[in-house]
Amino acid sequence: MRHDGITGSDVDLRQRKLRQISRTAEWIALCGIALIVSYIAYLWWDQAALTAFLERDVPGVATPVSHEATVLAYALSFIPCVIFVVAMWEARQLFHQFGADRIFCPATPRHLVRLGALAIMAALAGIIVRTLVVLLMTSSNPLGQQQLVIGVGSNEIAALVAGLLFLAFALVMQEALRIENENQGFV
Repeated sequence: MRHDGITGSDVDLRQRKLRQISRTAEWIALCGIALIVSYIAYLWWDQAALTAFLERDVPGVATPVSHEATVLAYALSFIPCVIFVVAMWEARQLFHQFGADRIFCPATPRHLVRLGALAIMAALAGIIVRTLVVLLMTSSNPLGQQQLVIGVGSNEIAALVAGLLFLAFALVMQEALRIENENQGFV
């Protein structure tokens, strides 16, 4: 038994649990990517579903918009999706690293910083894109009936908090790596 009361079997158990969680999380991230890409493709092929998706934040009835405005609104809606896909890929890489028992390595803080930045970008993109899509989807309304919707919801707040947590954990990991390197110098 070590001096801190933790046995080798406790460490082994935690490592096995981390590997299991990491493998599961890798698959969830990949499934998330597949689902979002499939949904984007579905919306492109089903114009009624696309219109319903784009008008989901439009209060009241919107006059049908031009094909160009619909395509531009769809392209704008694609921005948060791209951020999501990149974030899921980054999370998959981090979990793959954890699953390979590479926790305290220089790549960990980099992954955490990227995930933090992507979460913050997702929150901001969600607010901006929603506003622009509503403007586009009401652009054909009679003069004075175009709508401006600026909304900040729990998803955006949660993404901002998660992003800041990732950035804080990146700093903690950098400090842990510094201490570990320092301790290796003493041994």
